[in-house]
Amino acid sequence: MVKAVETGGIKRILDLGGGSAAYSIAFARAVAGLRSEIVDLDDVVPLTREYIRQAGLGERVTVRPGDMLRDPLGENYDLILILAICHMFSPEENHALFRRAFNALAPKGRVVVQDFILEPSKTAPRAAALFSLNMLVGTKAGSSYSEPEFAAWFREAGFADVRRVQLPGPSGLMIGTRM
Repeated sequence: MVKAVETGGIKRILDLGGGSAAYSIAFARAVAGLRSEIVDLDDVVPLTREYIRQAGLGERVTVRPGDMLRDPLGENYDLILILAICHMFSPEENHALFRRAFNALAPKGRVVVQDFILEPSKTAPRAAALFSLNMLVGTKAGSSYSEPEFAAWFREAGFADVRRVQLPGPSGLMIGTRM
């Protein structure tokens, strides 16, 4: 993930729903001086703080309770991570989240979404299509979404240079830049 995102110029990260702190810790270890702030739900925050403490990164990785769809996100982040989150939300919630993320970025800042990304037909890859059925049963409005859907949410929120990055395994990245 860190290599795929290209870390040059990143000093501040906002990790939305980053409860395990795994990605914030990985970025902090890879980039000297980088600071990351994790926003997650009240129930998750104590466990997140423990993971950060165990990693010895309490000075550079912080956590605060919050709802990414409603609470203030902050501003002037170089990178916002939305990892394994979008499938839990409706298209309308994702669209609103992308607008909120855009407004929290510094100029030239990027948003990285990691999730199952369907082909335009929404029938492939098979793991993403099957996961979409799981979201249909297990959430109010969640689903797996296609590359064109993600790209549209990025562009409608104001992002430029929207691109997909393939990763090994069943998920991929969508990245957009605030110009």
